[in-house]
Amino acid sequence: MFAETSRKDVKSSSSRFDPLEIGSTVRVSIPDVDRARGAPRNLLAVVLDVENDLYKLGTEHGHLKHKYTRSELVPCKEKLLDILKFIKEKELTLREAAGLSSISGTQGYQRCHCKTKCKNNKCACRSSGKLCNSKCHGSLPCENK
Repeated sequence: MFAETSRKDVKSSSSRFDPLEIGSTVRVSIPDVDRARGAPRNLLAVVLDVENDLYKLGTEHGHLKHKYTRSELVPCKEKLLDILKFIKEKELTLREAAGLSSISGTQGYQRCHCKTKCKNNKCACRSSGKLCNSKCHGSLPCENK
């Protein structure tokens, strides 16, 4: 998903932008491929840690796996989020965090591709509490419609 950040990029980023403090609220841009339709273009996060000019961020659902350079972050003028709320053990990708913070859910569709009538929880749709649709398995018989 993300290319490995080179040391040259980090140096360039830290020389052009002022450093951020731990606890600062920042805005992270969500790429189009990671967003669902109607989902926000940005994600609000809090700076949890700074290590070698790379920023570790926390969201309301957990902390992000990827570390960001200063040029990838837009600081908010006000502290909109409290750092104490964001110390969670759960590690998320940016795509997962974007899906959790969106009212429309994640990007893409969930399909089950079952061949056995979707009778039990082996069916991905049934186990997640959703009904099968036409994209799942076409005209095969299904008991979860």
